[in-house]
Amino acid sequence: MAKPVVILGHGGHARVVLDVLRLLGREIAGVLTPDLPPGARWFEIPVLGDDRWLGCAEADGYAYVLGIGALPHRPGVRTRLFCQLHARGFDLPALVHPSAVVAADVPMGQGVQIMAGAVVQPGCEIGDDALLNTRVSVDHHCRIGAHAHLAPGALLCGEVRVGEGAFIGAGAVIIQGLSVGPGAQVAAGATVIRHIAAGIRHIPGHPPIAIEQQHSGVRA
Repeated sequence: MAKPVVILGHGGHARVVLDVLRLLGREIAGVLTPDLPPGARWFEIPVLGDDRWLGCAEADGYAYVLGIGALPHRPGVRTRLFCQLHARGFDLPALVHPSAVVAADVPMGQGVQIMAGAVVQPGCEIGDDALLNTRVSVDHHCRIGAHAHLAPGALLCGEVRVGEGAFIGAGAVIIQGLSVGPGAQVAAGATVIRHIAAGIRHIPGHPPIAIEQQHSGVRA
């Protein structure tokens, strides 16, 4: 029998995740967030506390779903949470929206989320914690690395490789057979016609930008 689910986060992505869980008929036990007081309610779901609640004895009795999106200006937050939960042996189920079309032979890791209207064709592989957002289209024999995020409407032609932690912006198109390296980012609406190296941000009409240099000179 499936365990009751606890959602981490209460923002926009969490609201989408909540809807998927309800459509799948999953029991939702509560939400964890530092921004609402314990005992409050979020869309009729009880707030259990913040991340410290995971240390209580009863935490092992639940499955956990990340309600935090992977955004370029907040790198690593979702990945860090997933790795912490995974290291503790918590149940991290994959979620597939009922309207998504996923070929029967597609293996997917723990914590994968495939949202409404997405299509994943045969021969693909999806790594842990990858997020395929609304109306993403992934054609045959693509490999999507762990913690990668495909934003709404992104389109991968056949045999594309998306590296671990890469971000593909909304409406971007990756031409067949190309690779997007680990940690790379592709701007929304871009059409990618050559390989993107690891750690590079690709914006059409601009030279490649090393992601670690994007905020140089900007004070925290």
